[in-house]
Formats: sequence, C-alpha cells, structure tokens
Amino acid sequence: MHDRHPYQPALYGAVTGTGTGGLATVMELTLGLGGTAVVRGDADGRGKSIWITLPL
Repeated sequence: MHDRHPYQPALYGAVTGTGTGGLATVMELTLGLGGTAVVRGDADGRGKSIWITLPL
C-alpha cells in the first residue's frame, strides 16, 4: 500500500483493538499467516508505503 500523506500509522496497534477498517484487516491477515509489516517513509517525507512480507 502507498499514499502521499505523511502520517505513519502504528501497524500493530491496528490489531490490538485501537485500529479499525482496512489496515486492521490487512494486519490481522498478515499476522495470522505468520508475516510481518513495516512502514517505510518516502524519501521526500511526504508519503509512505506499507511493506508486508509473508512466508512461503
């Protein structure tokens, strides 16, 4: 996922009851499958990507 808003969400807070919506769903699936996720800020500081890694 990528967007141009500078806010960087707390990914793991999305599954502890503080998050709602699409990101919470993505994180529940990611963690349920044994994956990891990180937020990577854009070089210009004006956006971010969320990188998800899943085991094979």
